[in-house]
Amino acid sequence: MAAPGPTEQLLATLHVEHSSRDGSIVAAVVQAGAHDVGLDADQGEHLALAAGAVARAVYLRGFEDPDEAALDMTMLRIGHLVTVRIDDRGLPFNAEAEDELDADVIEQALLGGWIDGLTHESLGRDGNRTTLVRHVDPGPDLRDGADPATVAAAPAPVEEIADLGEVTGRLAVPADVEGICRLTWRTYGYSYQHDEYYQPERLASMIESGLQASFVVVRADGEIIGHSALLLEDAGDVIVEGGRAMVDPRYRGHHLMGTLHDCRDAWMDEHGILALEGAAVTAHTRSQTDHPVMSVQLGFLPAISFRGIEGTEVAHREAVVGGMFAVAPVPPQAVHLPARDAAMLQEIYRLTELERSPAEGATEPAPGTVSQLRLDVRADLGHAVVTVGVIGADLAAEVRGRVATVVRGGVEVVYADIPLDRPEASWAADVLAAEGFVFSGVLPLAHRGVDSVRYQWLGDIVVDPDEIHLKHPFSRELLDYVLAQRAALPDPA
Repeated sequence: MAAPGPTEQLLATLHVEHSSRDGSIVAAVVQAGAHDVGLDADQGEHLALAAGAVARAVYLRGFEDPDEAALDMTMLRIGHLVTVRIDDRGLPFNAEAEDELDADVIEQALLGGWIDGLTHESLGRDGNRTTLVRHVDPGPDLRDGADPATVAAAPAPVEEIADLGEVTGRLAVPADVEGICRLTWRTYGYSYQHDEYYQPERLASMIESGLQASFVVVRADGEIIGHSALLLEDAGDVIVEGGRAMVDPRYRGHHLMGTLHDCRDAWMDEHGILALEGAAVTAHTRSQTDHPVMSVQLGFLPAISFRGIEGTEVAHREAVVGGMFAVAPVPPQAVHLPARDAAMLQEIYRLTELERSPAEGATEPAPGTVSQLRLDVRADLGHAVVTVGVIGADLAAEVRGRVATVVRGGVEVVYADIPLDRPEASWAADVLAAEGFVFSGVLPLAHRGVDSVRYQWLGDIVVDPDEIHLKHPFSRELLDYVLAQRAALPDPA
């Protein structure tokens, strides 16, 4: 059985012809739908303004013949996410056109926290799609750091309970969320960074919609004393994010995490999952493993204070290290290694024991070919990810335009992922290097089961190596490799 994807609840659909070139019809429907799902008046108005701006941009630059201008708007609810998709079959996205995407409104939407995510992507023969995402119950915006008033210390230590009694490990259901939220408070107080774990309704919607598979350990009296989760994105994924693990402090020492792992492993086996992925913070080493890492992603998170862990204060954006833990045999792959980083990529594969062989036949894209890119923006965390679907001759301009768009919206760091099944991968890596990107590492199985290589554009953010604490020796070697590439970039002045 393949991994289930999130369940979408349709709120509204709308087909608009050229008769409405100001985006007002789209904005009106989005504002009405936002009210229906519980956004307040300001939140609904802001989401509607952003959607209207995208609609106007489609009419402004999307069609050579204005009489042919048309778009389709779909409004969905996925858990507590409100998603607005605007599809058109006009001209493919390009760098110059991106600048006409009603930039002032979109920049304000990102800077003001009106939207929590923004995606532009080409659907090939199916045209273009712009997606806006908004949380119904958003957590705190972390770009300016955590609010000390909301990050209280964890509760005082409690006496451990020796008599565990009978316990059961199982897949969680939405009715368990209040118990999970109480477990979160007992474990972290109000210091846990995932805000939905203090909002039972929001957490229930994530479980019910398929965004998250949660596993719990339950006492005979119904109290939830352990939790772990898998985070899901698309149906059929073979690699998933694991985390959100916690055990009630009163019951530590009873090996409850083993029970959770047994439940999780059985679920992954049933759904054909090959591996777990994860990104560990570098303000401390407690969440890092003893295994070699596969990527160093600088500036991934805003500076966050970890209360109760001495020496974790950082003054700059925080790096994370990424890795993978196989839970089933991972099939071998032939990969097109970018020549500039081939030696480091081969070392990562060797240390992590992934069977990968260099593919033959590196090429460059033909003149005039068009790239297909996906841009995902995490406005609250201040970073964006460009996924290169099709590598075209216009890649430099396409990437440059997207970086410029999100930087104007207050995003400081941009990552770019190149699938390694593309013979143009080496050429594309050189293009990214010329645009100021430096190496980050490997994202195994990330692109429909195919490995991707990640590069990172760091702008002018400050990276202080003394703030980056690493557990495995190879992590330091990879960090030094990344920092050396950044140091070799031309001076922007």
